[in-house]
Amino acid sequence: MYSSAKYQMDFLEKLAFNRYGGTEDERKAAELISEEVKRLGGSSQIEEFTIPGYSVSKAALEVIEPFHRTLEVNAVGRTGSTGGLLEADLFYAEGGEEENFQGAEGKIVLLNTTAPKVYERLMHSGALAFIVYSGAYQDDPEKTDLDKRPMRPELTDKYGTIPGVCLRTADAISLLKDGAKRLRLEVEGTSEDHISRNVVAVLPGEEPDKELLFTAHYDSTIYGLGAWDNASGSVNLLELYRTYLNQKHRYTLRFIWCGSEEQGLLGSRAYVEAHKEELSKILLCLNFDMTGTIVGSHRLMVTGNSEIDHYIKFLAKEIGFITKFCDDVHHSDSAPFANEGIPAIGFMRDGQAGGHSRFDIPWPLSGEQLAAATDYAKALIHRIDSARTFPFNRTIDPKMAETVANYIHPKN
Repeated sequence: MYSSAKYQMDFLEKLAFNRYGGTEDERKAAELISEEVKRLGGSSQIEEFTIPGYSVSKAALEVIEPFHRTLEVNAVGRTGSTGGLLEADLFYAEGGEEENFQGAEGKIVLLNTTAPKVYERLMHSGALAFIVYSGAYQDDPEKTDLDKRPMRPELTDKYGTIPGVCLRTADAISLLKDGAKRLRLEVEGTSEDHISRNVVAVLPGEEPDKELLFTAHYDSTIYGLGAWDNASGSVNLLELYRTYLNQKHRYTLRFIWCGSEEQGLLGSRAYVEAHKEELSKILLCLNFDMTGTIVGSHRLMVTGNSEIDHYIKFLAKEIGFITKFCDDVHHSDSAPFANEGIPAIGFMRDGQAGGHSRFDIPWPLSGEQLAAATDYAKALIHRIDSARTFPFNRTIDPKMAETVANYIHPKN
């Protein structure tokens, strides 16, 4: 039998290809995971759900007064088209406070952010189009990718759309520093629905109405191979699945490899919405997102209560698992479940591994560090499974619950 380290690293290598949500490659990744579950002797279901997608045929921006300059841009997905060439003055609205938008009507507005409240103000300002920027000003265009981002449908559905593009931070600085006055913008694109998928596998326990949930997203960003983010968490789940496939366990174990996390936790949100009646069975969620770095440190994030904190800290000391601890919302697929009152523990390992870039490849990861995360998880599962009663309350502290709700449904 493969060692835990070798099994996880070998499968991570197989999964290390771009798997952006809603694409054919994401479908291939879902099938690859499902086939591996079957090869191990188990079974899984692939649950499809619809996500808002987009396609862009053209995005171009140039300065036309008082000088001429062409700038590299990507369209912000699911925003409007210009319907040809749009010429307008540049207006910088900084951080998007209400006062920042005074004078924005009829202009192309440069913004620091498109946070929900800022986007609402933008759409009420009378602006004709908007520009956002990404990256660090010192980025080398030959070695870094310009951000491709969509606007979230909850914002565009509520407030509407105007054309938007993203450029590099250095170009945003140059526009202002060099005194650009008038711009010419052209954006052509469409919004369209795509299909994404969750892969679900269940190992029944002696108490079928009490479940432990394991989640990890298997999609990647639009850049790179998504090795760290999050083929690593995906293979963590496979290792746990193969460990418990032929073992007796008290609680039912539910595994969900979530699709389209990078576009706003869409897979876990879809699962929660489709399985509302089953959520009361889930006692705890263990989420794995970005583990396995060679250079880095382990971190466990609790979205729950102090009983869970004490429990996992004691166990870590007992077995010699060196890790950082924090109480917060894991910005990952456990969050929609936490918003339904299910406490969660997030597994991660920080470090240098090229997340959200073309450099997210297997090289900075190791099987030994992937196995370190699952070894601790196995010890935790064994302790929970062996306890006479479930060892901590299935609750989330009120202040934490408010933080979760604000993350799932942001207001600012």
